[in-house]
Amino acid sequence: MNCSSCSRKSLSLFVRSFANVGRTPSAYLGPAQAARFSSATRRLQHSDASSQQVNAPPRSAKPTERRREKPDWLIQKEALKEKLGENHWNPRKKLSPDTMEGIRHLNETQPERFTTPVLAQYFKVSPEAIRRILKSNWRPSDEEQEERLRRWDKRGETIWSNLVELGVKPPKKWREMGVGRATGGLKPKWKGNARNTVPINDSVSDPGFDEGLIPIVDGKSGDRLSESEYNSSFAARML
Repeated sequence: MNCSSCSRKSLSLFVRSFANVGRTPSAYLGPAQAARFSSATRRLQHSDASSQQVNAPPRSAKPTERRREKPDWLIQKEALKEKLGENHWNPRKKLSPDTMEGIRHLNETQPERFTTPVLAQYFKVSPEAIRRILKSNWRPSDEEQEERLRRWDKRGETIWSNLVELGVKPPKKWREMGVGRATGGLKPKWKGNARNTVPINDSVSDPGFDEGLIPIVDGKSGDRLSESEYNSSFAARML
């Protein structure tokens, strides 16, 4: 090769290098090296896209998909379950199913008179308990009502059995059910010297309260009774 050919080839390579400045590096590589370079580039791009997807902020939940807030009664129920564990909620004072129906009836017929504070003071329960009774729309079926009455009778039997141990005479209803009955010819505890030494206060008796607020009617004659007359008749039934 003469010098002129070398000069022309060197000049053409020099000019070509300036003309191909924008080409990718794969143009200067062999086929195997170009394939490796392109695959590495794709992996780098894929990793960048994955990192962007991971670091992207979470999408805000739609209003319709947001979890509804728990009602107050459910929060209280879960708190009691966590506090009591396997034991069930069994307060010392409960209102009977008939009493709760009477509370609803009084509030529905005369809401301006039988307000929540008035009913709470009369029945000796908290205003929140009266609110729950008035707010509840649940009504038991016939089977559920029978089951509620059965549980209520069982509760009364347990209470009067404990009172008999303290010398209190149970009412006739509970005596007929066997509460306070002695065996082996022994005298019942409520017939001993300690009979009726434990004071029993009616849950709705309050000397400073308006006795005419909720009228008490005699079941036999239908006449209206005052609270003093009702208490005297109740004491006679107890004795």
